[in-house]
Amino acid sequence: MKFRTEYKAEPSRLHLDPTRPIVLVGSCFADNIAGKMRESLWDAFNGLGTLYNPMSIAKVLDLMAFGVVDSNDIESSLFEANGIVHSWLFDSHFSATSKEECKKNIIESRTKLLESFEKSQMLIVTFGTAWCYSLQNINNDEEYIVANCHKMPSSMFSRRRASVEEISKLWIDLCKRLQQKYPDLSIVFTVSPVRHLKDGFEGNTLSKSTLQLAVEQIRTKIENALYFPAYELVCDDLRDYRFYASDLVHPSDSAIEYIWEIFCQTFLDDHGMTMIKEGNKKYKRLNHRPIMRLGN
Repeated sequence: MKFRTEYKAEPSRLHLDPTRPIVLVGSCFADNIAGKMRESLWDAFNGLGTLYNPMSIAKVLDLMAFGVVDSNDIESSLFEANGIVHSWLFDSHFSATSKEECKKNIIESRTKLLESFEKSQMLIVTFGTAWCYSLQNINNDEEYIVANCHKMPSSMFSRRRASVEEISKLWIDLCKRLQQKYPDLSIVFTVSPVRHLKDGFEGNTLSKSTLQLAVEQIRTKIENALYFPAYELVCDDLRDYRFYASDLVHPSDSAIEYIWEIFCQTFLDDHGMTMIKEGNKKYKRLNHRPIMRLGN
């Protein structure tokens, strides 16, 4: 008797080489996959911090890949609160005690990103939510969507859900330019299984549906753009609260491990799987801490 509908991994036409770096951007779920890669000694860059909505992810990726980091875009995004300088474009990973240090953190991350892109075979983009927060009462007519509210008062922001059309239009243009600059680059989209219950049950469902429809439109226009069903694996395959962490929002360690296994089955051939297993063994040996026994 079967008690759940299991997802059967279908090998992708794209086989990844674990000797080449992977670039990951987006929500905290990208951190989970990047962590599993590094545990197998696979070079995974996810140094742009946690970015949730597709508009902010696109803006940061565009700026870092094509823009001038020491520009007014960065300078105008900086603000100070309680002695700490933050950027509206990034999460607190880049925050510092001075503007110079904050900009330095951003520039260093951009350097590493460009180095990874030069050798990378794949960009993994994880959309977390379609809900966006914008600064109110700014001195221009253009909407200023923030990547992170940095715990500032809610009265400073307005909130709306991005549409399928504006997400897909923005990302189709960005993907074309990325693949023009890096012709060997494939782009894999995922929707994070992390539930945004602050948006309410209905709001979370509408948000995830919006993201999935946008990804479908992007894939029809972009060559070598794929979809990996991380959201479906947790919500439709595992489908049980025992596969969530104690907050009942984030996937548990076992759920992340399961998704990682499906990812490997999808994108790695036999040789790649062998390399991953050997890399994981080396990682465990390198991080093994012997138990110190005290004498009598």
